[in-house]
Amino acid sequence: MKTITLLLDGAGDRSYEELDWKTPLEYAHTPHLDQLARQSQCGLMVPHRIGCALGTDLAHMLIFGYSLKEYPNRALIDAIGEGIKIDEKTLILRASLADVSYSDGYFLNSRFTAELADEDIQLLSNVMTMEIKGCHFDFIHSYDSHGFIRVSGQGLSSQISDSDPFYNKQYVMAVEAFETNCNDAIVSAELVNNYLKEVHQRLKNHPINKKRLQKGLEQANMLLSKWASVKSSVPPFYERNGMSGLLIGQSKLLSGLASYIGMDFQRYETFEEGVALALDAKADYVHLHSKLPDTASHQKSPRNKVAAFEMLDQLIQPLLDFEGLLVVTADHSTPCSGEAIHSGESVPFMARGEYIRRDQVETFDEIACSRGSVMLNGKDFMHYIQNATDRGALYHLRAGGQWHNYKVSDVRRL
Repeated sequence: MKTITLLLDGAGDRSYEELDWKTPLEYAHTPHLDQLARQSQCGLMVPHRIGCALGTDLAHMLIFGYSLKEYPNRALIDAIGEGIKIDEKTLILRASLADVSYSDGYFLNSRFTAELADEDIQLLSNVMTMEIKGCHFDFIHSYDSHGFIRVSGQGLSSQISDSDPFYNKQYVMAVEAFETNCNDAIVSAELVNNYLKEVHQRLKNHPINKKRLQKGLEQANMLLSKWASVKSSVPPFYERNGMSGLLIGQSKLLSGLASYIGMDFQRYETFEEGVALALDAKADYVHLHSKLPDTASHQKSPRNKVAAFEMLDQLIQPLLDFEGLLVVTADHSTPCSGEAIHSGESVPFMARGEYIRRDQVETFDEIACSRGSVMLNGKDFMHYIQNATDRGALYHLRAGGQWHNYKVSDVRRL
C-alpha cells in the first residue's frame, strides 16, 4: 500500500486573543482537512520532546526513523543541497555576514547584513580565505548574506559550539568544545575563534565597508558560524524503513536531506504541481512538504497563518480521493508571537487508510486532535506507517543481521 504524507511545516501554534483564543489552524475554515479528520485516526505528535523546538531538518530525520546520534548537523545537509564538495578532512559550518561593534566583545547590531550585492560579497570573500595553523579556511557564498565556512585540515572535529547567538543585540559567542573534552574539538574551536577574529580585522577596514559606512548602511564586518558538520553517512531510507521513498518539496535543505538519507527528491513550482506529483508517484512512501504555514508564522501574524491554511485546504482537494494511507501532520510548531523561531508544542496528526482505527474527531487542529485516539513521538512515526500499511513485522523476529520493524523481503538465502 502506498503512503502519502502531507507535511505542513510549522503548522502547530499557540492560542491568540485576536482569534478568540484559538490557534490559527483551529480558527481557519478548512473543510477538506476537516473531512479527512472525520475519516481518520487523529491525535498529537511530539517530534522529539514537549518543549524542545526543532529545526525542519532534524525533525524530518527523527520522523523518518533516524536517531539524534545519526543527525549530522545542518551545515552538512545544507552543503549537500547546494552541491558543495567536502571530503573526510573538511569541517563545514553555516555562516552569515553580520554587523558588529566592539565593546568588551563583539556586540551584534544585525545578524544578517542587509542590502549586500553579490559582487560586493565576492570581494569580501576574497579576504576571508586564509591559512591558520596548517588549516585552509574559505567562505562560500550561498544567498543574501548567507554562506558556508569550509575548513580543510587534519584532526578537525564537528563537536564545537556556535558563535551565532541567533538574536540581535547580543554578543557573538566564543566557540567552545561542545559536550566533550576531546582535544580535537578543543583545537577546532580555537581555530574557528581565531578565524572569526581575523575575518573581523580584515573586514572592518575593507573598502566595501568604508563605502557602506558613508552611505549609512549596515556593515559586513563579522562572520557568524553555526551547525558545524563533517562528512558522514547513515543507512538509506529503504534499508531503515522497508519502503522506497520520495520527498517532494521546494527547498535546497530538503533536497540535501533527501540525498543524505537516500530518498529521491522532486521539486515543484506550485503546490498544485506537488499534489499531482504525489498522486502520480510510484514510490511506496511519498512525503509532500509545504512551507506555507511556517513562512506565515515567521511574519508574526496569526491572521496571515489562517489565510495560509485556508489556501492550502482548497489545494489539497485532489488528495481526498487517494485510496492508500494518507497522513497529515507537521514537523514542529512555529509561533506567531514572541521571539521564538520555532517552539516545542505538540503538532496535530491524522491518518486515513484501510487498516486505521477511526475515532470521533470532527476537525483537524491541535485542540480537536488532542481528543483523538493516538499519541505519537517522532520516533514512532515510521513504525506507525509500517503497521498501518500492513508491513509491520513481529518485534522478536530476527530476519537477517539486524532488527527491522518491517517484513524483510530481500533476506539472504540459505
